[in-house]
Amino acid sequence: MNKFTLKHHQSGCKTRQQIADEYSFCEQTLRRKLRLHSIKLPRGLVTPKWQKVIYEALGYPPGVSKADYEHI
Repeated sequence: MNKFTLKHHQSGCKTRQQIADEYSFCEQTLRRKLRLHSIKLPRGLVTPKWQKVIYEALGYPPGVSKADYEHI
């Protein structure tokens, strides 16, 4: 893991692909579902704040605890 990846891993940021994988979607399906909920993500990695927005709209996927996002 390089310094960039390690920094973002520790900060809780995820890629769109990682989030899609949590739902067992492809990235295109994730984009489509976000569009249906009028969610437009900023460029780059998905911060915990935006992850919470996604999870609240689509439901928390298996393996992701709602309690982990209560403080955000």
